[in-house]
Amino acid sequence: MDFRIGKNDLLRGLYLTHGIADRKNTIPILANVLIQASGKDKVLFAATDLKVAMMVGSTAKVDEEGGITVGARQLYEIVKGLGGEEVRLQRTEQNWLFIESGKTEFKVVGMSDRDFPKLPSVDDVPCSKVESGVLGEMIGKTLISISQDETRPHLASVLFESDGEKATMVSTDGHRLSKVSCAMPDGPKLAAGVLLPRKGISEIRRALEGSEGPSQIGVDQGSFVLKFADVALSVKLGEGMFPPYDQVIPKDNDKKIVVGRDELLDALRRVSIIASDKTWGIRLSVEKGKLSIEADNPDLGNAKAKLDVSYKGPGLQIGFNARYFIDLLAEMSAKEVSIELGGDLDPALVKPCDGTEYLGVIMPMRL
Repeated sequence: MDFRIGKNDLLRGLYLTHGIADRKNTIPILANVLIQASGKDKVLFAATDLKVAMMVGSTAKVDEEGGITVGARQLYEIVKGLGGEEVRLQRTEQNWLFIESGKTEFKVVGMSDRDFPKLPSVDDVPCSKVESGVLGEMIGKTLISISQDETRPHLASVLFESDGEKATMVSTDGHRLSKVSCAMPDGPKLAAGVLLPRKGISEIRRALEGSEGPSQIGVDQGSFVLKFADVALSVKLGEGMFPPYDQVIPKDNDKKIVVGRDELLDALRRVSIIASDKTWGIRLSVEKGKLSIEADNPDLGNAKAKLDVSYKGPGLQIGFNARYFIDLLAEMSAKEVSIELGGDLDPALVKPCDGTEYLGVIMPMRL
């Protein structure tokens, strides 16, 4: 294997693949990126942890076909630091990789590409065309509430539903829930929702960064597939049953607060500086036309912010995790948001006031 490639093209291939390579796996080659040169001008970069697989194609000046695998993160860091605009990659004896750019040279230990796991075939997967921006936005709005608990895989995932006209994503960690729906004409028609695990959905979002125009998505044989331009990503679907989320979304909260999104977000960020860094606990106190946000911390002190709001109901005090509100509001772009409350032990329903089909449910906490 011997080829020359533009540094930016090489960096792109390594950026999209190195995050998938699994350095903690007991199989050493899974920490590597696969590099294969074929024909006169084609290079493939690929990585997999056996659940998520990323394949990125690029053009290069190929002098000798062949392949090799090398440590993904190490190679990415090496290439980032190179000063030239073109990089030469050559496999030498004993599976060493020779890297040359300008006056800089590296020799890196590699492994045979023959030992790399077989990559999933995505060419024949039936796919539907969707807008990349819409898909990326939906992922961003639900990533915030995915559970970090890998022992509960049904919560460490995003539920994806699509009927061919409209798509919905939902996530919950048991303390909060996010749900977003968007028009997706000609999208995939799924008989039931599928679970996209946290790592897979994060890599889909990363792949879509800066992408313009349409992408193709499909579900086939237990995997979710994303394709656009010269990129293909395959994610094995999660197992388990997602909670009946409609039962979690409050229907009878009769105390509605309408407040400026920016003002509320700024106040929460200021007050939460004093809140405990373990619980992020704050107290919301609402009365006619007024909302007070307060944090008490015996180690630091007290903070309080008052806001003018639209509210005509009875007075109410209720505790919440400030971080849950901040994460949710940061994903909203409406000038005003509504907070619908029930009692002091009932979850809050938060929605933008611009008609966007996005909502968050935040469970209360005792202070």
